[in-house]
Amino acid sequence: GAASRVADEPVNGVRVVAAPGSGDDKIVELVSAPDPDAVYLVVTADRELRARSEKAGAAVIGPRWLLNCL
Repeated sequence: GAASRVADEPVNGVRVVAAPGSGDDKIVELVSAPDPDAVYLVVTADRELRARSEKAGAAVIGPRWLLNCL
């Protein structure tokens, strides 16, 4: 929804990518990119996104980890 209006610009050193369609689909597309030097970490509580991301080769953790980092 609202994330589709985000600009493709770095924010505080974090790469931000707009998703014109499904955000989950965009995340899986990004972590599926054939870049042998890339390491991807997806933070989500969504079980389906977790499974799709892991299948694509990304590491996945829950949002509690991220909240504890703040």
